[in-house]
Amino acid sequence: MIAPAVAAITLHPTGGGIAAVARLLWDVTRQAWGPRAQLLTMFEHESRPATFVEKARFSAALSSAQALGRTDWILFTHLSLAKVRKAVPDQFRRPYGVFLHGIEAWKRLTPVETEILARADVRIANSRYTAARVARAHPGIGPIIPCPLALDVNVEPPRRDASKPFGPHAVLTVGRMNRAERYKGHDELIAAWPEVVEKVPDASLVFVGDGDDAGRLKEKAHASRAAGRIQFTGFVSSPSLDELYRSAAIFALPSRGEGFGLVYLEAMARRLPCIGSIHDAAGEVIVDGHTGVLVDQADTSRLAETIANLLLDDERRRRFGEAGYQRVLSEFTFAPFRDRVCNLIRSGHAVAERAVV
Repeated sequence: MIAPAVAAITLHPTGGGIAAVARLLWDVTRQAWGPRAQLLTMFEHESRPATFVEKARFSAALSSAQALGRTDWILFTHLSLAKVRKAVPDQFRRPYGVFLHGIEAWKRLTPVETEILARADVRIANSRYTAARVARAHPGIGPIIPCPLALDVNVEPPRRDASKPFGPHAVLTVGRMNRAERYKGHDELIAAWPEVVEKVPDASLVFVGDGDDAGRLKEKAHASRAAGRIQFTGFVSSPSLDELYRSAAIFALPSRGEGFGLVYLEAMARRLPCIGSIHDAAGEVIVDGHTGVLVDQADTSRLAETIANLLLDDERRRRFGEAGYQRVLSEFTFAPFRDRVCNLIRSGHAVAERAVV
């Protein structure tokens, strides 16, 4: 029987989407393999660049788990983390797989990263878009298997009595605000907001999240003609985030670099219509014109028009929200995701065993 390990940067909510996927993968392995499953994390409470000492400590834990027989197969939840494998002595190394999120894998890779991917027994991508783009960027690494994400909780109908702290026309954006992730669309939403407010005077733009770019974005929002209609909440707990989702009118993340976009599912589970972009994997989650709208991130006037028109059309928002909710129930629940991942882990383990024989 397999004794798989999940190697993750962190499971903590401050780790954003990467941590959310790590929690999903850990839920899968512990449900399927019980006490045989192992969890190894770089950080317990946060996600940040690791120091040399922290990398060494993680490598030691990884080596120990393999040397003592606690695990015989490892799923790395992020490519950057898999590089630590190079520090594990050869005699302790066990077969492994790598989960690919998107932009970190379709960019130019170092020789070490390329080797790590090429030697993996299975390469799993969070979407067809990610799989195709990584394959185009690195055609020699071997097959990449798409495995669309899911929600790690049971989807429940939203309450109808949610308070609306930002008014009835709040547009919610959830995501880390990091310099390295300026592709997410925060700047474009701020630029579009004066035009939105011209058509919908009580429209509020609510940013949830934090990061090393938050200060710059706040300054930009403060200089906007619509400064009074743009709010920043910082990081919020899961219960508070749930209330914000339930109180919003629209969810918007017109990104250029989402490998999947788990936040779209979170919004759709609360019957929120979603606005994404035409530039990335959002189209695999949002059905344009049915559960939301896909826009060109560079066209801020069109973005503003799309948001304003949707805010002013209650019936259209209701239709989109209901269609999105039903799409989550039919396409993105946890059990099918669990079964896909378990099959991939088993097949990766089988490949490694055949190679040894």
